[in-house]
Amino acid sequence: MHASATRPIMRPVQASASLRDVTVVFDDRPVLRDVTIDFAPGLTLIRGPNGAGKTTLLRAIAGLVPLARGARAIAADPLFIGQRTMLLRALSARENLTFYRRFRGLSADGVEAALAAWGISARDRDRPVEQLSAGERRRASLARIRTEPLAIMLLDEPFTELDDAASSELRTAIGAARDEGRTVIVATHAHPELDALAGATVGLREGRVIVE
Repeated sequence: MHASATRPIMRPVQASASLRDVTVVFDDRPVLRDVTIDFAPGLTLIRGPNGAGKTTLLRAIAGLVPLARGARAIAADPLFIGQRTMLLRALSARENLTFYRRFRGLSADGVEAALAAWGISARDRDRPVEQLSAGERRRASLARIRTEPLAIMLLDEPFTELDDAASSELRTAIGAARDEGRTVIVATHAHPELDALAGATVGLREGRVIVE
Protein backbone atom coordinates (compact mmCIF):
# COMPACT_ATOMS: atom_id res chain seq x y z
CA MET A 1 0.00 0.00 0.00
CA HIS A 2 1.50 3.29 -1.10
CA ALA A 3 1.02 6.81 0.17
CA SER A 4 -1.25 9.23 -1.57
CA ALA A 5 0.43 11.84 -3.72
CA THR A 6 -1.13 14.59 -1.65
CA ARG A 7 -1.38 13.17 1.87
CA PRO A 8 0.54 10.44 3.65
CA ILE A 9 -1.29 7.28 4.54
CA MET A 10 -2.63 7.20 8.11
CA ARG A 11 -0.43 5.01 10.29
CA PRO A 12 -2.02 3.22 13.23
CA VAL A 13 -1.04 4.87 16.48
CA GLN A 14 -1.97 4.15 20.06
CA ALA A 15 -5.36 5.59 20.88
CA SER A 16 -8.08 5.10 23.45
CA ALA A 17 -11.78 5.65 24.00
CA SER A 18 -13.73 6.28 27.19
CA LEU A 19 -17.33 6.50 28.33
CA ARG A 20 -18.24 8.16 31.64
CA ASP A 21 -21.65 7.59 33.28
CA VAL A 22 -23.21 7.18 29.85
CA THR A 23 -26.94 6.57 29.51
CA VAL A 24 -28.63 6.18 26.12
CA VAL A 25 -32.42 6.26 25.84
CA PHE A 26 -34.57 5.15 22.90
CA ASP A 27 -38.34 5.79 23.02
CA ASP A 28 -38.16 6.57 26.74
CA ARG A 29 -36.41 3.24 27.42
CA PRO A 30 -32.82 3.19 28.70
CA VAL A 31 -30.67 1.04 26.41
CA LEU A 32 -27.37 1.85 28.15
CA ARG A 33 -27.38 2.66 31.87
CA ASP A 34 -24.61 4.57 33.66
CA VAL A 35 -21.81 2.95 31.66
CA THR A 36 -18.28 3.94 32.64
CA ILE A 37 -15.47 2.19 30.82
CA ASP A 38 -12.02 2.79 29.30
CA PHE A 39 -10.66 1.06 26.21
CA ALA A 40 -6.90 0.69 25.88
CA PRO A 41 -4.93 -0.33 22.78
CA GLY A 42 -5.37 -4.02 22.05
CA LEU A 43 -8.46 -6.19 21.60
CA THR A 44 -11.52 -5.84 23.82
CA LEU A 45 -14.49 -8.18 23.39
CA ILE A 46 -18.03 -7.03 24.20
CA ARG A 47 -20.26 -9.94 25.18
CA GLY A 48 -23.89 -10.24 26.17
CA PRO A 49 -27.25 -11.67 25.10
CA ASN A 50 -29.33 -10.16 22.31
CA GLY A 51 -30.75 -6.84 23.44
CA ALA A 52 -28.04 -6.30 26.06
CA GLY A 53 -26.87 -3.07 24.42
CA LYS A 54 -23.74 -4.22 22.59
CA THR A 55 -24.54 -2.42 19.33
CA THR A 56 -25.59 0.73 21.16
CA LEU A 57 -22.35 0.68 23.16
CA LEU A 58 -20.29 0.62 19.96
CA ARG A 59 -22.40 3.36 18.42
CA ALA A 60 -22.00 5.46 21.56
CA ILE A 61 -18.21 5.10 21.34
CA ALA A 62 -18.37 6.12 17.67
CA GLY A 63 -20.54 9.14 18.44
CA LEU A 64 -23.45 7.82 16.37
CA VAL A 65 -26.14 8.05 19.06
CA PRO A 66 -27.09 10.96 21.34
CA LEU A 67 -26.25 10.57 25.02
CA ALA A 68 -29.04 11.24 27.48
CA ARG A 69 -26.41 11.60 30.18
CA GLY A 70 -22.67 11.22 30.54
CA ALA A 71 -19.64 11.95 28.38
CA ARG A 72 -17.65 10.32 25.60
CA ALA A 73 -13.97 10.82 24.80
CA ILE A 74 -12.14 9.31 21.87
CA ALA A 75 -8.59 9.97 20.76
CA ALA A 76 -9.05 9.43 17.02
CA ASP A 77 -11.66 9.02 14.30
CA PRO A 78 -12.81 5.37 14.47
CA LEU A 79 -13.56 2.82 11.76
CA PHE A 80 -17.05 1.53 12.56
CA ILE A 81 -18.27 -1.57 10.72
CA GLY A 82 -21.77 -2.44 11.84
CA GLN A 83 -24.15 -5.28 11.09
CA ARG A 84 -25.43 -3.16 8.23
CA THR A 85 -22.59 -2.96 5.74
CA MET A 86 -22.72 0.83 5.13
CA LEU A 87 -21.91 0.11 1.47
CA LEU A 88 -23.55 2.17 -1.27
CA ARG A 89 -25.64 -0.47 -2.99
CA ALA A 90 -25.58 1.08 -6.48
CA LEU A 91 -21.76 1.15 -6.49
CA SER A 92 -19.44 -1.82 -6.91
CA ALA A 93 -17.30 -3.22 -4.10
CA ARG A 94 -14.24 -1.62 -5.71
CA GLU A 95 -15.98 1.75 -6.00
CA ASN A 96 -17.15 1.58 -2.38
CA LEU A 97 -13.71 0.92 -0.95
CA THR A 98 -12.20 3.58 -3.19
CA PHE A 99 -14.89 6.04 -2.06
CA TYR A 100 -14.14 5.44 1.63
CA ARG A 101 -10.39 5.77 1.10
CA ARG A 102 -10.80 9.03 -0.80
CA PHE A 103 -13.17 10.27 1.92
CA ARG A 104 -10.21 9.90 4.29
CA GLY A 105 -7.86 11.67 1.88
CA LEU A 106 -6.17 8.50 0.60
CA SER A 107 -5.50 7.14 -2.87
CA ALA A 108 -7.09 3.97 -4.25
CA ASP A 109 -3.92 1.98 -3.55
CA GLY A 110 -4.54 -1.34 -1.83
CA VAL A 111 -8.20 -1.74 -2.80
CA GLU A 112 -7.61 -4.63 -5.23
CA ALA A 113 -5.39 -6.51 -2.78
CA ALA A 114 -7.91 -6.07 0.04
CA LEU A 115 -10.83 -7.39 -2.03
CA ALA A 116 -8.74 -10.34 -3.21
CA ALA A 117 -7.72 -11.16 0.38
CA TRP A 118 -11.39 -11.28 1.35
CA GLY A 119 -12.28 -13.61 -1.53
CA ILE A 120 -14.13 -11.14 -3.75
CA SER A 121 -13.52 -12.34 -7.31
CA ALA A 122 -12.30 -9.99 -10.04
CA ARG A 123 -15.71 -10.20 -11.72
CA ASP A 124 -17.68 -9.55 -8.54
CA ARG A 125 -15.55 -6.53 -7.61
CA ASP A 126 -17.20 -4.58 -10.44
CA ARG A 127 -20.79 -5.70 -9.87
CA PRO A 128 -23.15 -3.36 -8.00
CA VAL A 129 -23.16 -4.30 -4.33
CA GLU A 130 -26.93 -4.84 -4.47
CA GLN A 131 -26.26 -7.82 -6.80
CA LEU A 132 -23.89 -9.54 -4.37
CA SER A 133 -24.91 -12.14 -1.81
CA ALA A 134 -25.20 -11.18 1.84
CA GLY A 135 -21.92 -12.95 2.57
CA GLU A 136 -20.14 -11.16 -0.28
CA ARG A 137 -21.43 -7.80 0.93
CA ARG A 138 -20.22 -8.59 4.43
CA ARG A 139 -16.75 -9.54 3.13
CA ALA A 140 -16.53 -6.40 0.99
CA SER A 141 -17.42 -4.32 4.05
CA LEU A 142 -14.80 -6.03 6.22
CA ALA A 143 -12.17 -5.40 3.55
CA ARG A 144 -12.21 -1.83 4.88
CA ILE A 145 -10.11 -3.12 7.80
CA ARG A 146 -7.26 -3.36 5.30
CA THR A 147 -7.97 -0.21 3.30
CA GLU A 148 -8.65 2.17 6.21
CA PRO A 149 -5.85 1.58 8.76
CA LEU A 150 -7.34 3.69 11.52
CA ALA A 151 -6.14 3.60 15.10
CA ILE A 152 -9.55 2.65 16.54
CA MET A 153 -11.72 -0.12 15.07
CA LEU A 154 -15.28 -0.90 16.18
CA LEU A 155 -16.72 -4.15 14.80
CA ASP A 156 -20.32 -5.20 15.48
CA GLU A 157 -20.93 -8.97 15.15
CA PRO A 158 -18.39 -9.14 12.31
CA PHE A 159 -18.54 -12.95 11.94
CA THR A 160 -22.18 -12.87 10.81
CA GLU A 161 -22.70 -14.50 7.38
CA LEU A 162 -19.01 -15.42 6.97
CA ASP A 163 -17.83 -18.81 5.74
CA ASP A 164 -14.83 -20.57 7.30
CA ALA A 165 -12.29 -18.94 4.97
CA ALA A 166 -13.61 -15.44 5.60
CA SER A 167 -13.80 -16.09 9.36
CA SER A 168 -10.15 -17.10 9.30
CA GLU A 169 -9.24 -13.93 7.40
CA LEU A 170 -11.16 -11.85 9.95
CA ARG A 171 -9.35 -13.45 12.90
CA THR A 172 -6.04 -12.76 11.16
CA ALA A 173 -7.01 -9.14 10.48
CA ILE A 174 -8.11 -8.58 14.09
CA GLY A 175 -4.91 -10.13 15.41
CA ALA A 176 -2.77 -8.01 13.08
CA ALA A 177 -4.57 -4.82 14.11
CA ARG A 178 -4.03 -5.69 17.77
CA ASP A 179 -0.34 -6.37 17.15
CA GLU A 180 -0.01 -3.00 15.39
CA GLY A 181 -1.18 -1.25 18.56
CA ARG A 182 -4.67 -0.34 17.43
CA THR A 183 -7.63 -0.20 19.77
CA VAL A 184 -9.96 -2.95 18.50
CA ILE A 185 -13.40 -3.32 20.10
CA VAL A 186 -15.51 -6.26 18.91
CA ALA A 187 -19.11 -6.99 19.90
CA THR A 188 -19.62 -10.70 19.34
CA HIS A 189 -21.24 -13.85 20.60
CA ALA A 190 -19.02 -16.73 21.68
CA HIS A 191 -15.93 -17.02 19.48
CA PRO A 192 -13.37 -18.86 21.63
CA GLU A 193 -10.68 -18.32 19.01
CA LEU A 194 -10.72 -14.60 19.86
CA ASP A 195 -10.36 -15.15 23.61
CA ALA A 196 -6.63 -15.82 23.32
CA LEU A 197 -6.17 -12.53 21.46
CA ALA A 198 -8.25 -10.37 23.80
CA GLY A 199 -6.71 -8.23 26.48
CA ALA A 200 -10.11 -7.57 28.07
CA THR A 201 -13.70 -8.78 27.94
CA VAL A 202 -16.70 -6.66 28.89
CA GLY A 203 -20.07 -8.20 29.69
CA LEU A 204 -23.35 -6.35 29.20
CA ARG A 205 -26.79 -7.19 30.53
CA GLU A 206 -29.82 -4.95 30.17
CA GLY A 207 -27.57 -2.04 29.27
CA ARG A 208 -25.28 -2.33 32.28
CA VAL A 209 -21.66 -3.45 32.48
CA ILE A 210 -21.56 -6.68 34.49
CA VAL A 211 -17.95 -7.83 33.83
CA GLU A 212 -14.90 -5.72 33.07
